[in-house]
Amino acid sequence: MKTKNLLILLVFAFILSSCEYFEEDRSDNVIARVNDHFLTLEELNENLPKQISTEDSAVFAKNFIRNWATDKLLLDRAKLNLPEEQQTHFRNLAQKYKEQLFKKAYKDAIIERELEGEIDSASIAEYYEKNKTNFKLNEDLIKLRYLQVDKKINGFKNIKEKFRRFNAEDKKELDSRILEFKSMILNDSTWVRSAVIIDEFSKKDSLNIRTDAFFKSDNFIELETENGNDVFLIFVKDVLKRNSEAPLSYVKPTIEQILLNKKKTEVSKNIEKEITKDATKNNEFEVY
Repeated sequence: MKTKNLLILLVFAFILSSCEYFEEDRSDNVIARVNDHFLTLEELNENLPKQISTEDSAVFAKNFIRNWATDKLLLDRAKLNLPEEQQTHFRNLAQKYKEQLFKKAYKDAIIERELEGEIDSASIAEYYEKNKTNFKLNEDLIKLRYLQVDKKINGFKNIKEKFRRFNAEDKKELDSRILEFKSMILNDSTWVRSAVIIDEFSKKDSLNIRTDAFFKSDNFIELETENGNDVFLIFVKDVLKRNSEAPLSYVKPTIEQILLNKKKTEVSKNIEKEITKDATKNNEFEVY
C-alpha cells in the first residue's frame, strides 16, 4: 500500500511539473488532458505492471502519459485532416465490425450449446467409408515397439522372447518391468510417422541402424550399441507406404473436425432461419 501511495505522489509530481497535461479545474482523478480526452489515475494504475519498483513505476508513468498523449493527438489530427468521406467510411467499417462481433458471439454461444459432446464414432466411421479414397497418405507410417535394455539385465533371453512373441501375458510382464528398461515404446497399435521414428533413432549416436529396416512388416531387429553395454530390441509390426489409403485411426481427428465444421454450419443456418421465422410470427419483421 505504501508503494502504491508513493507511486501516486510521484505521478502527481510529474503531472504538476508538466503544465501541458494539467488542467486546474479538472477532478483530482484526472492526471492528463489532450483536447477533450482525459486520462485518469485509475487507467494508469490498470496498466501499471505488477511487482514494479517505485523508481521504475515513476518512469513507466511518465512514458505511459507521453504515449497516451501522442496517441490522442494523432487521433485528433487524423479526424481534423482526413476527408469526411474517408472518416465516414472508417466509421461504417467500425460499426459493421462491431455488429459482426456481437452476432458472432451470440451464434457461437448457441452453437456451443447445441454441439455439446463429441462426434460419435459411428458418424466418423460412416464418413470414412464413404470418403476413404480421398484420404491418401503423404508420408510413410509405421507401427512398432522397442526396448533399450542393459545387456547384463537379469533374464535378458526371457525378455527378448516375450518381446518378440508379445501376447497379452508377455505384454503384462514387460509392463511390470518397465523401471528396468532404459527406454521403450510398447504400444504398437498406433500409427507413427516414419520420419519421427527414423529421426529418433538417428539421434542415438552409438547405434548403427539401416533406415530401410523400418519399412518391413513383422521385422524383428536386435542391435547393440557401439560400446556393447546396451541392446535395442525393435519389432516393426506394420508399414503403410506413401499414397496408400490412410487408416481410420490416423485420420480420425481430421474427420472429427470436418464433421464438427459441418454441424456448426448447419446449426448456424438453422439459427438464421429460426430467428427470422420467430420474428415474422411475432410481428418483429415485416416486408412492405
